[in-house]
Amino acid sequence: MPTILKNKLTKTLFISLFISAIVTMLMTAGFLDTWESKISDAFYAPGNTLDEIIIVAIDDESLQELGRWPWPRDHFARAINYLNQSSVIGIDISFFEPAEGDSELADSFKAVNVVLAMEYTSFSYKNGELYGESLLKPTTTLGTLGVDFETGFVNLYTDSDGVTRSFNPHISGIEDYDHISMVVVGEYLGITPDLGSSRMLINFFAPPGEYEYISFSDVYNNIIDPSYFKGKIVLIGATAADLHDDVITPISNQAMPGVEVNANLVQSILTRDFLYYQDDFSAIGVIFLFALLAGFLLFRFRIHIATVLLAVLAIAYIFFSIYTFDSGIIMNILYPLLSLTLVYITLVVIYYLTEERSRKWITSIFGKYVSPVVIDNLIKNPDWIKLGGEKRTITVFFSDIRGFTSISERLDPEELVHLLNEYLTEMTSIIIKDQGLVDKYMGDAIMAFWGAPLEQPNHTELACSSSLEMIDKLEELKKKWKKEGIPSFDIGIGLNSGDAIVGNMGSLKRFDYTAIGDNVNLASRMEGLNKIYGTNIIITENTHKVVKDKFETRKLDAVKVLGKKKPILIYELLSQKDRFSKKQGDFVRLYEAGLELYFKKNWKPAIKSFQDAVKLMEDNASHIFIARCQEFLKNPPSRDWDGVWEMETK
Repeated sequence: MPTILKNKLTKTLFISLFISAIVTMLMTAGFLDTWESKISDAFYAPGNTLDEIIIVAIDDESLQELGRWPWPRDHFARAINYLNQSSVIGIDISFFEPAEGDSELADSFKAVNVVLAMEYTSFSYKNGELYGESLLKPTTTLGTLGVDFETGFVNLYTDSDGVTRSFNPHISGIEDYDHISMVVVGEYLGITPDLGSSRMLINFFAPPGEYEYISFSDVYNNIIDPSYFKGKIVLIGATAADLHDDVITPISNQAMPGVEVNANLVQSILTRDFLYYQDDFSAIGVIFLFALLAGFLLFRFRIHIATVLLAVLAIAYIFFSIYTFDSGIIMNILYPLLSLTLVYITLVVIYYLTEERSRKWITSIFGKYVSPVVIDNLIKNPDWIKLGGEKRTITVFFSDIRGFTSISERLDPEELVHLLNEYLTEMTSIIIKDQGLVDKYMGDAIMAFWGAPLEQPNHTELACSSSLEMIDKLEELKKKWKKEGIPSFDIGIGLNSGDAIVGNMGSLKRFDYTAIGDNVNLASRMEGLNKIYGTNIIITENTHKVVKDKFETRKLDAVKVLGKKKPILIYELLSQKDRFSKKQGDFVRLYEAGLELYFKKNWKPAIKSFQDAVKLMEDNASHIFIARCQEFLKNPPSRDWDGVWEMETK
């Protein structure tokens, strides 16, 4: 994978945009249009039908009473004569061939506005527009088109899934005509609306049977008062199942007679209540928006939280689509939700695989050297581990065994390894328990640090506490080894707090997570000073400033370590706060009093204070200062002497 995709945010953005582009191509290619239409169908809901529209149905009752189909033309003439008070009559029946009774039917047209059906029988596309190649029109024996009656085509679109959802208001062809519903409305209003020739959706206001139905036979037999039809729009058409003039519509699984589809169209045109598909531009925008939102939520939140939020988003979008449907806009639902789902699934899989690799990588690097708490946090937040170096404020730890060479000469190799392993295991366990990171082992020496890879505001306190625990644990081990006849040893620990460069360092094929910098070297120098002063734990003034209120310490000296130009104060770390005995407290006060007299060149009082300290507790550091004071009594230092002792060795 290219380097740029190794960043989680960049990878998330790339995947979101890539899937958006794929889904957009599917949409423009119409790959899932049938399923999109089926989803939109579910939004159709029953509404109110217009009282002005009446369907005169050629139903089973009429067929039983008036005889087998087709009927003589004079049957229609008689019915139309009874309907002559209506505003307009639309007849969805084919009168394409001359027949007996045409003259009577033609005479009935003269008293009312009549719109007859015609039908295009073949089509082609010219300049991207539907073009009617051939046409069936009402027979001329019924009169003159445009004078005795009007006509309109009855063709509807049936989609590949067998559902009728749309129509063309106007078709150009060998002759140009409007749809019968357009012509009926034009006759009713006195002006034909201009809806263009582009395919339009049919707004279905009610499932089959909801418009007012009157049986053709009731009209024929004059059972209904003719005045009932005054000013109404009357549509005559077949509803009997045997006549097979019905279609499947999105509002119901029950077939709807073609004449009732026309009734829905007439109402839609009269009320200007149309349906429109969401335009492609905004649909593509929603596809990309949902993909990016899915990516953002998965990037920003835990998977279970992101899943809930995305589910809420999807549900909210569906309700929003229902609202817009009621306003006449059919939103694209499938493709945006498909985009959201694909991004979700892809990122969950990729995150899982990536985080599994990251988990193994983190565990392989840190598993043996940090606590499980640290490991868990790193696995949850792998970005906290910077590849390469970064400046971090940390507390560095160095420890070393005193006199290890002489001990190794007294033990067999197997015994030496066992002793060293037991010691390192116990010390490492303490560091890990206290959330430190064991950087490396250097023979019998240990390097560790706190404050990375996790941010640890109390890293200095943790390091000091861990160091004291190690001294206590060593005392337990020494007792155990004594019983086993194994020689024991002491250790020296050095601590320093400050900025260091922390990260993965080494070659491209082999690297370690480590810390480098002057502050790391200074911690190593502190460990070495224990040999001189006879102490166990020495900390720098940087560390002391942070922990002085939580731990008991002794100001030990002012030194300039090898390789450093700037002098520093060093302290011995003794115990947790308020765990001194009275004797220990008196000892520290006498020692530090002697140290202050030493810095002021008051050699004799300083010697007295150090000697009093030694009387309380044997102390190598006190003997060192007694010797220095005695030397300065014989050979006073220069006038600009600042009390700093310069170390000549590590």
